Parts: sequence; C-alpha cells; structure tokens
Amino acid sequence: MNAECGSTIRVRIAPSPTGNCHVGTARTALYNMLYARKFGGKFILRIDDTDQSRSTRESEEGVLEGLRWLGIQWDEGPDIGGPYGPYRQMERAHTYGDAAARLMAEGKAYRCYCTPEELEAERREALAAGKPPRYYGKCRNLAAEERAELEAEGRKHVIRMRVPDKILTFVDLLRGHQQKDMGERGDFVIVKSDGSPVYNFATVVDEHYMDMTHVFRAVEHLTNTFDQLAVYEAMGWDPPQFGHLTLMLNPDRTKISKRAGAVYIGEFRDMGYLPEALVNFLALLGWNPGTDQEIFSMDELVGAFSVDTLSRSDAVFDIKKLDWFNGVYIRSLTPENLAARVRPFMEKAGYVIGDQEFLERAVALVTDRLGKLTEAPDMLGFLFVDQVDLARESFGGKAKFTSADIVRALTACEGALSGLAQWTHEEIEAALRGLSKSLGWKVGDLLMQVRVAITGRRVTPPLFESLVLLGRAKSLARIARAIAALEE
Repeated sequence: MNAECGSTIRVRIAPSPTGNCHVGTARTALYNMLYARKFGGKFILRIDDTDQSRSTRESEEGVLEGLRWLGIQWDEGPDIGGPYGPYRQMERAHTYGDAAARLMAEGKAYRCYCTPEELEAERREALAAGKPPRYYGKCRNLAAEERAELEAEGRKHVIRMRVPDKILTFVDLLRGHQQKDMGERGDFVIVKSDGSPVYNFATVVDEHYMDMTHVFRAVEHLTNTFDQLAVYEAMGWDPPQFGHLTLMLNPDRTKISKRAGAVYIGEFRDMGYLPEALVNFLALLGWNPGTDQEIFSMDELVGAFSVDTLSRSDAVFDIKKLDWFNGVYIRSLTPENLAARVRPFMEKAGYVIGDQEFLERAVALVTDRLGKLTEAPDMLGFLFVDQVDLARESFGGKAKFTSADIVRALTACEGALSGLAQWTHEEIEAALRGLSKSLGWKVGDLLMQVRVAITGRRVTPPLFESLVLLGRAKSLARIARAIAALEE
C-alpha cells in the first residue's frame, strides 16, 4: 500500500501508561515506525493517559524504556517534544472540552442523566424483548425544565453523541471493506461524569489536531473505529486511513498473555534476549517479506516493509523461533560487543569483572554455545572465582573409576602439565592425549577428570582453551585441590 502523494505521512503509537511495554505494543510501534521511515514520514509517540486511576509516570517511562531498548525511535513525543504537542492526552484536556462544547452547541451531543441502575434496567428490558442492548435515548430530547429538575436533584451527567441511524463504512488497509449499522449502536458516551473524555472521543480529537494520516493498531480496536468515524463525521473532519493488525497467539491458539510466559519487553531483556533478535522476530510475526530472507537489520526492514504483505492471519508467538533468532544474533557479535552485553549478567550473578580483555577472551569460548545472555554466568563463572565447588559424583564416568584411580590420573596430569615449556593449547592437548595412552585411559575419560577439577562441572567451554585462559598457576592449583578433596 503506497503512501498518499502530496502530504507527509504521519503515524503514531499511543500506549496507555498503565504497565510495562507489552510485545503487542512493541510490534505495533515497530510497524508504524517502519512505515514512516519507508515513506519519509513522521512517527509520533503519544501517551493515552485518560485512565487517570491507573496511569503513572513510572509506567510511562517503562513503556518508553522498552521501546528505546528495542531501537524504536520516534520523531515527536512527550520526552522530546515537537510541533504538535503536548503529547500526553491529559495535557490536551482543553481540546476535548472545546470539541464536546461544539457538538453540544450544534445539537450533535447532549447531557444524559441516567443512573447506572436505570441503564441496567433498560439493558435487561431490551434483551428480554429481543432487541440489541443499547442506549435508547431517554435523555435525548429533554426539555430545559426537565434538565433543570434533574440537576436540582444533584444528578451527575455524561455527554452522549447523537449517533446517526445509518451504515458507516471504511476500507481497512489490511482487511478491506468494513461496515456497521450504527442504528444498532445507540448514542454513546463521549465525556464521562467526571469531565474526562472517553477514549473513542479523545483519540479522534488527537488524530485530527496532530494531522495523523494513517492509524495502524491492534485488531481489538476494529469495532472502536465506527464510533470514531461517527465523531469524525459529526465534527466535519476527514478521518485517517485505518489498518488493524492481527492478534498474537500462544502456541495453543489462545491470545498471548502473562499466563503462558513472558509478554513484556523488560522480561525478554532480563531473560537474555538481544534487542536486535526480538525486533527481527516481532517484525516477522505478522509480516511476510515475500522472500526466504529471515535475518534483517533495521535498515533492511525499512527497505523491505510493505503493508501489502502484512498478514491477515493471527500470528503464533513461537518462543523456540525467538531462541533461534537470538542465537544467530549472538554469533554475529564480535567478542568485544558480546562481552559488553554479557557483563551486566555476569555482575548480577555476583562475579567481579576486572579485566575487560579477559572477559572478551572468555566469551569467545562460548559464542557458539550461548542461546541467551543469561547462560553466560553459568558457563563462564569458573573463570572468575578463586575456587570452584567440587563434588565426588561429578568425577569418574561410565567406567566407574574409584577415587584412588582418579587421584592417580590427576596426579599424573598435574606432573605432565607442570613440566610444559609453553602454556599453549597445542602443548596442553599433546601432553594430556599422550598421558592418556600411557595410563591406559580413554582420552575422553581422562579429560573429564581434568575438566571437573578445573571447572567443577562436566559440561563446560572447550577444555584446552579454558586452561590457557585460566593460566598455569590457577589450573595446577585447582588440580591439586581436587586431588586433596578426593583423598579425604
């Protein structure tokens, strides 16, 4: 879908600051940003904080932080300003009040004094009569005297819009022709009794005054579009073009939720995923480039992105596929870059990282084995401690070696290694492989005893490289300590 000619494309993401940054919000933001970049437009971030009881600045910053971490950048927003500000709805309250006052003055909206009890009774009566449960206009044509009496009683009021009894239509950029008979909708509320605007009213005012040309958002908002179109028509404004994205589903086809695993961007960051991997994964979770290419940089995504190839089918959030992306991106990092990404996880695990170059050499040992950054402390921790924990059951092997057998083998290894002229991979490997023959041990069995003595574990990074990195003195000291522990 090509952009309209002759005007600057303006798209937005408008999260509610009532929690952390959800992956659905992140995907929507990504698609909007890609569309803006593709056509030289503007991508705006607006905070929809009309729900004052749940909105907080802390949550707002959580949303912004999550998007920033992913590399999603906006051209205007509450943190950077812009020519269409303010970028928080509740800082724009006067615009909603002015719009509502105009509709009231033109007879397109009215005050409704119905109580919740009266509305519930009307709903039950409609259902019992087989009619749609909507507002049937009890307060639509109140005389001035009637309004005065209700206000004298202390009744609170909302403002409802007079909804035209007609079919409204629009062409969804993803889903094609859409229509709804608004005669079945009834007059809906645009301003609550506390004076705050309802979402479907406030967002129309915002989109108009911010000159939004396209609105790409979650499919949950599809039904809201008709109420919004009614407001656009009443105000005499041209609506933007709408496109409603598919749902994200769990593998069991239920809507993605916290119940089935991580859903917030901060959770994926803490789990050791790279932002590049998550962006790449989210981009393809509802968009098909039309080729076999799977790995995309952000610039490549901009170049390839098209609304025409956005999926019309719901997308399954396959965590195994995300793991695959993460592994690919980890393996693409230089040791210097990977060390910088790993360092916070090592420090969080309690390891003191003094020498950055040493950390770079360490991560180089496990680049091909890391699936997530959180795995690094478990794999590399033995390199950053003075001693490792030793357990008798970790030694031995399928051959059921006795402690005495293992002590003799480790003592021989200690002697062979201490006599090396150079502490290099080649000399260490040659010494231990040659020793296995003279001892009558299988190479793998002998190396396992050394591995456990050095690392405390049976599964580790490559042994010879680990010995080189740890150094001669520390390596021999650990073997000696293992011998002593087995002799006790």
